[in-house]
Parts: sequence; C-alpha cells; structure tokens
Amino acid sequence: MKKFFTVLVLLVVAVSAHAQYATPALAERKGCTIKIDGEKLSHQEANLLMSNIDGEDYSAQWAKARGWRTAGISMIAGGGAIAAGGAMTVLIGALTSALGATVGAVAGATVGSIGGEEQAQQSASEAAQKGADAGKPIINGGLIAMGLGFAAHIAGIPLTVVNSVKMSKLVDKYNESLPAAEPQPVPEMELSFGATRNGIGLCLSF
Repeated sequence: MKKFFTVLVLLVVAVSAHAQYATPALAERKGCTIKIDGEKLSHQEANLLMSNIDGEDYSAQWAKARGWRTAGISMIAGGGAIAAGGAMTVLIGALTSALGATVGAVAGATVGSIGGEEQAQQSASEAAQKGADAGKPIINGGLIAMGLGFAAHIAGIPLTVVNSVKMSKLVDKYNESLPAAEPQPVPEMELSFGATRNGIGLCLSF
C-alpha cells in the first residue's frame, strides 16, 4: 500500500510540472560593457551583438554612445583635478603676495629710514605693493584653471548620464528582441500494472 501511495504522489508531481520553460539569456549593461549570464563581452563582441537587433544595425550607435560616455567620465575626473590644482595655485599666489608684501615693507622701511620717517613710510608702502603684486599672476592663473576645470567637470556629468541612458536603451532593445520562452518537450509517461523487477504492481515509465 505504501508503494502504491508513493507511485501516485510521484505521478501527481510529474503531471503538475507538465511544462518547463527555457528562458533566453538577457543582457545587462555594466558601465561601458555588456554582460550575459555573468560573462563580460569584449568591445568587439558587444558591437557584434548590437549589429543585428530585429534586422537593424545599432553597433555604430552603441560605439558612439560608449565613446561619449567615456569622454564624459574623463571630463568629470580631469576637470575636478584641474579645478583642485587651480585652487592650490590660488593659495600659493595668495601666500606669495602676503609674504612679498611683508618682506617688501620691512626692506623698504629699512632702506627708507636713511631719509627720515616720511621717506621710510613711503618706501615701505611701495615695496609692500610690489611684493603683493608678485603673487597676482599666480592667483590669476589659478583662478583661470579653477574656472576651466569646474566647467569641464560640470559639462561631463550630463554627457555621461545621457549616453549611459542611450546605452541602456540599446541593451533593452536587444532584450526585447529575444524570442519568448518556449516550453520544453515533456517526456512521455505511462502508468501500467503488471510484472516489475521487484514483483507485480504499478509501474510508472517516463
């Protein structure tokens, strides 16, 4: 009786799982690359994948978007580095001006003291101004570098985002072109009563 019950349970399970479906491998974008089943495709393989989506060649669009996305990332990183370097240059220029003004004032006062107090004050003021002016070109150069770097950094953000979206849409287009999952053939099953290897009883063949 126990064997009979076991056979019936197996039969019910087999019938309930009457159709299994094979799902096509979907692609996903990871940065500038495409992965299928966890495997990263080379640039050549990705271009080949994009060369025939429902009969259309999207490889040129993919390569263009990938190139602009890479350029955007480079602008973000490079622009940030240039802006940081410009800020450091401004700081160096400011320190140069401050130090030059201090040294110039002391030196001018020392030299001018020979001609009296009024001459000393005038000499100190002129020397301090010359010392302060020495740092201005450095400060101006740093400010220009900061402006250019910041502009490149900001411009790189939408460039990266826009082309990332374009690449994702192309991958989605490829996934949408895949055929729907098809049911796999089910092995034929037969339940019979008669002689078996272990005696007489029910036999499920599949």
